[in-house]
Amino acid sequence: MKRALLLIVTIILSAVVLIACSSAEENKDDKKESDQKKSAESVEGAEEEDSEQTVKKFPPVPKSFKESAEYDMTGEFAGKEFSQEAKNKLNELPDINKDSSEEEIEAMEQEIFALFKENLSLPNVPIDQWEAMKFTDPNAGGEDLQVKQNYNVAILLDSSGSMGALENGRTRMDLAKEAIQQFVESLPQKANVSLSVYGHVGTGQEKDKEKSCRKVEEVYPLSAYDPAAFTNSLNQFKPAGWTPMAKAVEQVMKDLKEKDGEMNTNIIYLVSDGIETCGGDPVKAMESLGASNLKPVVNIIGYQVDNHGLSQLKEMAKAANGQFVNVQNQQDLKSEFNRTAEMAKVWSEWHEDANAAINSLFNNVQSQLNEWHKTEQEKMNREHKNLQSAVNYLNDQEKIDTDVFLRYDDHYREYFLTVDQEARDLFLELDSLNRDSFLDNWDEITDRFLENVNK
Repeated sequence: MKRALLLIVTIILSAVVLIACSSAEENKDDKKESDQKKSAESVEGAEEEDSEQTVKKFPPVPKSFKESAEYDMTGEFAGKEFSQEAKNKLNELPDINKDSSEEEIEAMEQEIFALFKENLSLPNVPIDQWEAMKFTDPNAGGEDLQVKQNYNVAILLDSSGSMGALENGRTRMDLAKEAIQQFVESLPQKANVSLSVYGHVGTGQEKDKEKSCRKVEEVYPLSAYDPAAFTNSLNQFKPAGWTPMAKAVEQVMKDLKEKDGEMNTNIIYLVSDGIETCGGDPVKAMESLGASNLKPVVNIIGYQVDNHGLSQLKEMAKAANGQFVNVQNQQDLKSEFNRTAEMAKVWSEWHEDANAAINSLFNNVQSQLNEWHKTEQEKMNREHKNLQSAVNYLNDQEKIDTDVFLRYDDHYREYFLTVDQEARDLFLELDSLNRDSFLDNWDEITDRFLENVNK
């Protein structure tokens, strides 16, 4: 009987998800938060009422920290303490006992894990930016390390309708604009910046799709920061239409085509709260960008993105050998921008005082490593505590028997001990290399960092 009820609930949820997806562009502002929750509850199979009972499919429980950081979902209860809401969700799960199949037992373990999965991330310290900044000056008459003369930051901002969703009474777009304004204000005077927007034309309605999808606009061409002109550029657009991310990436390649990576440090930010909706292939576009003569450092920021968007944006970052982070609020967004602002300061100082720049570089890497490890520890501890609370609750409610309880508890504990130790080992390794001597060992640091990020 319970399986029959589960099947009916599954069909209803699947239908709701399909309806929400079909009308997403018409009402993205109101639907975004709801769609995020539904995406975590999506089910494979059960497309018709008389179809056979199927087991929900979730990714396997990771076996390493890297696998956990690349997990395709963020849990519905990530970032939260165990609550009555979580208990209510667990009550909806089927009973698992000695008569359950191995497939059912494993699927339940994966689903519980997915509910509480935290958004872990690999070290996001600016070592890749340092590599992009430096070169040996052929005119120096020696092997002295120099940095490139030009530092360019190009920002691609999603202005589709969903960026009108509210966060603490303000739209995501307003908060993103404010964060971007503060970021470019903090860049050195010698740095150049550009701002391009996409999705700012038309509406989310089908009749405006073609118009919306073909427009990407560089509202602030690459140049030194001018406060009045940049503010005026930010005021030119509001959240509006569809999301042509692939076209935006292709356009920035054209806009920066003269900025060869041999002489330019090219930092590219793409900020989005969703996926490509114009039929383009943003992963392929990012692959082309990463392989181009721009030699860019690509940073992709997901702004409160759902699990569908999470997967695509991660693929885009990987295709460009870049970094991805899913931020949950404006402060997180500002923190990500600040990483580049600090490195830009190092670049600027190098031209004035190389020794001071090296000290800044060391301090930046040290500070960001410390912050990364602290943040990841907090997430891992919360995730483990919630998983323990979940299996204890299910056992108390007799929704799982003792053998299944012990199995789940053991597997979740083993996962936690593994990822916690691997995160600590990675932190200590990079920390030690940084302390030994960044300049003497920068090749090794970069290799170790990229080995862990890009494998």
